[in-house]
Amino acid sequence: MTSSRSLAKDGADITALHSPRWREENDVPVRQLGEPVPFFYTRAGAMLPLEGQYRGGHAFLMANGPSVGLLDLMPLHRCWVMTLNNGARTFRGNANCTVDEPSRFSLSMWLDPTILKFSPMSHFEKPLWDNRLVNTEQGWVQRWESSKLRLGDCPNVVGFRRNEKFHAPRWLDEETINWGNHGKWGGGRSVLLAALRILHLLGFRHVYLLGVDFDMSVTKRYHFEEGRTPQAVKGNMSTYAKLQKWFTELQPHFKKAGFQVFNCNLVSKLTAFPFLSYEEALATASVQIGDVSQERTEGMYSRVEEQKKTAESKKGKETAGEDGVEAAASSPEGTAAPPAELKPEAAASTAGSL
Repeated sequence: MTSSRSLAKDGADITALHSPRWREENDVPVRQLGEPVPFFYTRAGAMLPLEGQYRGGHAFLMANGPSVGLLDLMPLHRCWVMTLNNGARTFRGNANCTVDEPSRFSLSMWLDPTILKFSPMSHFEKPLWDNRLVNTEQGWVQRWESSKLRLGDCPNVVGFRRNEKFHAPRWLDEETINWGNHGKWGGGRSVLLAALRILHLLGFRHVYLLGVDFDMSVTKRYHFEEGRTPQAVKGNMSTYAKLQKWFTELQPHFKKAGFQVFNCNLVSKLTAFPFLSYEEALATASVQIGDVSQERTEGMYSRVEEQKKTAESKKGKETAGEDGVEAAASSPEGTAAPPAELKPEAAASTAGSL
């Protein structure tokens, strides 16, 4: 499929892609018309070919609504999970996606090499904030200070390029990742949009939404500790209304592309996607893998050798049978076997019959 051109690319991300650090690598991006468009990059601008890497997989996308706090999260450790922003505080998933300044998110998440972290390309050189609770010689110490690290110093971070004008027909195949609209086009941007596009690019075709409550108040905020002012709540509720509209526009395109998204919060205010209970989603996501704790492993190492011996034995028997048939047919053509000698009585009987 030919990629659609994005309507409003993020200038900072584009500039970062051609940064001096990129040029130091002597790796200049050259893309000809019709060639695949890269989506993911290292700090130095080298391409990371992650597209389709999780083809056929099922993913849970954990947003930050407080309904996550009502779930038994232990079964999720057997599934592939992407968290958003500071959601890694509640659950350490396989991946995390952010779009805002990296200093707003936990340094422990950025430093965790087990988490594949997606962040805008322009954020690699931005500073971080140290909020870790660390064990020192003086005991446990709560850090709350600027970190000397920049995002690009952290492990397992993947950069992507954004655009800021939503258009449903091109959303699944444009060459950058949309996260809503810039203020000049009505505003409303969300990490949820970017995360869904990234999951589609990675190859997931079944996505289960958790914590997408689309409902916020001063007392009902996130599943991790964080305050919200009345003005911030109003802004989030306005974004939820826009996302409701945009996801409704996207759903026909998702269906056509075989991209199935389910909402696992049965009382969520987001109604653009079909509802599926958390328990059903867990069962569906694991059906292909089965019960790994009980599956048979004995004989896996010796199986190939045993099959080889069985095949050789079978071939030997077949060869012996073929040799017997060939021996029986080896006498000269047209020569009949000599008749058995007749007994006197049988000879007389035969002569009388003649």
